[in-house]
Amino acid sequence: MKFFIMSEDGGLPSAADFISSLSTRWPGATVKPISNPQRSYALEFSVPMTDSALEGLLARTGDSITFEGASLREISGFVQWCRTLVPAHLPVIFCDESMNGEVKVTPMMTAAEILEAFHASGG
Repeated sequence: MKFFIMSEDGGLPSAADFISSLSTRWPGATVKPISNPQRSYALEFSVPMTDSALEGLLARTGDSITFEGASLREISGFVQWCRTLVPAHLPVIFCDESMNGEVKVTPMMTAAEILEAFHASGG
């Protein structure tokens, strides 16, 4: 299943800032820039997690990250980390591809709270 992190007004970091932050947080992560300007994504990435790898794409517009492949527990930790990259005054939404689960992620939420809210919203 695919998951999304979305922020209004291009609140997510630039590709260069995302790469730097991702590499600092997960030194084993791999990143591949997407140079084709006709593609909607600026880069693709893979983050090794304990249970599996999280594979994702950063939108060129800076308003979304699409990802899949890890356990929900690990995904909630990734979502919490992504929230730290967005200015606190901008809203951040975490959801699944069918919009069964949708969470407004606040700057102070823990990974456990994100996971709990996701399940409570139908995810």
